[in-house]
Amino acid sequence: MLSRGDTFLTGDEQDDTLHPWIILTPPSEGEVVTVSVTTKRRRSETLVELHPGDHPFIVHDSVIAYSYSRIRTVEEIEVAVASGTAKLREPISPKILERVCNGLLDSDFTPNGIRNFYKNTLESNR
Repeated sequence: MLSRGDTFLTGDEQDDTLHPWIILTPPSEGEVVTVSVTTKRRRSETLVELHPGDHPFIVHDSVIAYSYSRIRTVEEIEVAVASGTAKLREPISPKILERVCNGLLDSDFTPNGIRNFYKNTLESNR
């Protein structure tokens, strides 16, 4: 069962690149909020930066791309893992998870529907 703080890599069909994702919420009615970790570029949102050593998949300066946040079904992720199109990785540390979650709420780029789902999910799990 997937849980808050779990990470996975999934590919881009266009260029065969694996992209890291972090699960920010416990499952709620079979759905979770995920955020993408991307390479830090000149125009990247830098609200939450990650550096080598923050997690084994972070090999160069990276950022959380809140504009790519998604609500996914647990089933979608589990099917992708079972089929080999996604790979589970080590969970993110609680300290970094907290930074990433705070960023989701603070970012101007987080879609409102994602922000609301996140807040509602955490409130219902208290």
